[in-house]
Amino acid sequence: MEDSILDFTTNLAILHRQFQRAMNQILEADKMPVNITEFYLLVLVSETSQLNQRRAAWTMAVDEGLMARMVQHLVSLSLLQKETDPDDRRNRRLKLTTDGQELVKQAIAVLHDWWQEATPPDSDFDYANITTQLQLLSSRVLRDQQSESH
Repeated sequence: MEDSILDFTTNLAILHRQFQRAMNQILEADKMPVNITEFYLLVLVSETSQLNQRRAAWTMAVDEGLMARMVQHLVSLSLLQKETDPDDRRNRRLKLTTDGQELVKQAIAVLHDWWQEATPPDSDFDYANITTQLQLLSSRVLRDQQSESH
């Protein structure tokens, strides 16, 4: 029996794990001081305004303790900074430093190269369309997770 959802899930998992392994190797070989999960955090911060540590942990589905260690590491590398939210002084928002912005640009170039290599030649992959569909799924999952936690 053909199960397109199972096939989709399996192939998504394979791509994700292969991408993570390749990116970790590339980041290490290029002497970039971050791992793939920290890279994901830097990209998330670059694309999200007013993101705090707790929200980042929830969005990335990582333990808050791990998130705290990642943030501490990235702050110590001067890639990330924490700033006080003027609306709620207890809340610390995450923001990229200039060095963090530069690292994200470099790592995104590596990411593009990896996907270009992974894309079969002479294929008509429409990454914009695939991205739109994945964003719909991600938004729904995040919304559903948020409503379950409240």
